[in-house]
Amino acid sequence: MTGKRRTLGSWAALAVCLIATNALGGEELREAAKKPPKDPEAAFELGRSLRRAGEFDDALRVLRGAALKAKGELAVRARLEAARTLISANRQKDALRECQGIKPLDAVKWDVCVAESHLLWKRASLALPAAERALEAAAGDYDALVAKGRALRMMGKSAESEAAFQSAIAKSAGRFQAHLYLAELYSGLGKQSDAVAALRKAVAADPDEPTPMLVLAEALPASAEASDLLEKALKIRPKFGAALARKGELLLEQGKVAEAEAAYRAAVATDAKMADWQAGLARALVAKGTFDEALKVASVALKLVSNHALAKLAEADAIAGKGDIDLAIEAYEKAASFSRENPWPLVNAARACLGGNRPTTARAFADRAVQSFPEFAPAWLALGDVAVAGKDKSAAKNAYQKALTAPKGNVDKAAVKKKLAALK
Repeated sequence: MTGKRRTLGSWAALAVCLIATNALGGEELREAAKKPPKDPEAAFELGRSLRRAGEFDDALRVLRGAALKAKGELAVRARLEAARTLISANRQKDALRECQGIKPLDAVKWDVCVAESHLLWKRASLALPAAERALEAAAGDYDALVAKGRALRMMGKSAESEAAFQSAIAKSAGRFQAHLYLAELYSGLGKQSDAVAALRKAVAADPDEPTPMLVLAEALPASAEASDLLEKALKIRPKFGAALARKGELLLEQGKVAEAEAAYRAAVATDAKMADWQAGLARALVAKGTFDEALKVASVALKLVSNHALAKLAEADAIAGKGDIDLAIEAYEKAASFSRENPWPLVNAARACLGGNRPTTARAFADRAVQSFPEFAPAWLALGDVAVAGKDKSAAKNAYQKALTAPKGNVDKAAVKKKLAALK
């Protein structure tokens, strides 16, 4: 550790400190950070826990203090963890400067640090040479292999990227990073089941890291497992904006509008410039029926990202909710053009037009929905409702039956069966 001999009492004190650090909550960690342990390894563990909790300023201060007191390999680990804290805080230039403190201590980890810093801004062409220099000096270095794999993935070299990640896993399967980024690679290649399997390994490898839990919760469909993962991640990092936003999304899918709104508001409070989270809040406000506020929040999201499909959809739904169907139709068309892979603008437009006494336009949107997304059950449900309004029982039956068997999207099958029974 520090190169000094320890008494039995000092080892016991250190063990207690390490166990306590992993069990502390956010407020307790902040209190502990006010007076960090004198032992550099205990301070390092506290700093790492602070980084996991999202307390980046305190983590940086504690880790820098640990690095000053530590010697040898521990000093390198503390400085690298400090740089990673800055990376987690999206402070790339500061992270690169932090890496300089590693250079005289360990040239390999300095190159790793530089590579990871460049990867934050997706500068693969700068990250890859640094990772390869590290591997030339220390073949098989886990961190360098992971950095190389990430850079290669960004450069579109999928096979080489996977080989680097697999080499890292062979070197140390008990660390989470290679599993996590391998899952990212698989997801980009459309290998969703492989991605989920890799993410499960990442979570199992380090159950104290909140990021793998979040990514797995994002990869899974709405489920108790996904919700449980988010709660665990938020217990570690209570102000984890991305986890709060995903929680809001799951709650909204479950119809828990008030809880979804609260989760989205908490996410936005951590970073008001995240258009996705603002759009999610707007959607929750539409579901709540507070259309004027939904329009204001959707406008904020659209100012951040002018072609944000979900924000435009929330705007369209809010306008429809206020009764201006003509203006809503225009907004639905734009939402559909912003994301041609999303069926909801067409489905919601059909529903809104049906409610706004525009049956012909409703039928046009519903037809487009089932033609563009034939496997999406809510599209067939909307078409069935439009056909019922047009007194076309045969078309309605066909649409409802397809809504029951379509493999994608969720519908209330019991309610659909009642609609079918009513047509007899």
